Order: sequence, then C-alpha cells, then structure tokens
Amino acid sequence: MFGADTAVNGANTGLAALVTGVAGSWTSMDACKVSPSWSAGTQVKFLVVYPLPYDLQFSAIYQNFPGVPVTATYAVNNALVSPSLGRNIAACGANCAPTSSFGNIELMSPGAAYENRQQEVDLRFARLFTVGRARLRPSIDLSNLLNAGSIYAANTGFGSQWLVPYEIQGGRLARVNVQFEF
Repeated sequence: MFGADTAVNGANTGLAALVTGVAGSWTSMDACKVSPSWSAGTQVKFLVVYPLPYDLQFSAIYQNFPGVPVTATYAVNNALVSPSLGRNIAACGANCAPTSSFGNIELMSPGAAYENRQQEVDLRFARLFTVGRARLRPSIDLSNLLNAGSIYAANTGFGSQWLVPYEIQGGRLARVNVQFEF
C-alpha cells in the first residue's frame, strides 16, 4: 500500500507523492515508528559517602548518560534544484542567488545513531573541625577524574564540518572549598 504511485496527466498523485524527495533522503513515511534502543534513554548514577576516622569524609559520584543523537541535515539550494526545474524555485522569488537555501533534508532517520555514552567520576575528600559551636569543613573536589571528553553537541549540517563537536565535556578539575557554619 505504501509507495503505490498513481499518475494523472503526468503528475504524481498517489501516496508516493507524500514521500518523494532526494534519493536516499529520510521521510516520515520511511520510518513512521522509531524505536531507539533501550540504552538510548538509560542513565546510571551512583553516589557513595563514606565516613572515615578523625572526622574525615570520602564521597564518590559515578554518572553514565546516553550519547547525543547523531543527525545529518542537508541544506538544498537553488543551484541544485533550478537545472531540473528549468527556473528558480518559487521560495526564492525573482532575484534568487544560486546559493539561496530553501529547505533542509534529513539524511538519517531520527534515533538511528548516537554518540558514545558519556561517563564521569567525581571524588570529594572533606574534614570537619569543630570549635565550640562553630564548624569548619574544608574539602577538595576532583571532577571528571577520568578526563573524559564526551561530546555534548556537534554540527549536524551535512558537509565538510559534519559532526565536528562544538560543545564537549570539561576537562579534569580540582577545586578547594571551605564551609564555615556558626
């Protein structure tokens, strides 16, 4: 039933008229039921707080998140379409430049591919000092201990810069904190 094509006076009027486009492009008719893998939505988080002798405290956090979806968007321009039409595209108007873009085509089905999973390990060492009613708690935090460089966002425009990351996980970080309660 899907993909049945009917021609009336040379015009495509069947169901295929809904899915025609650039060969190999994704349309909603091609993948009307997208079923990402179970791991695409799974997060794992662990938190451990362990008291040590002499009012010392150790804590660790492990986080594991799914990678961001990979997509490929192709910008169709007038120079690509006008030779087959024999005229400029209607969206451009009379003064249309060959590089004028009029639409985007998704080259991959949504949910078909993902970046690698994101992992992070954080540690904290703290000590509590009590003087009368006041409490002083210095601590040292070590964030992204494994120095992971997971990709948070990448260029999705198909071309020479496709999948070039523009936001990645921050590097290893050590931080000294002091908390004073009175």
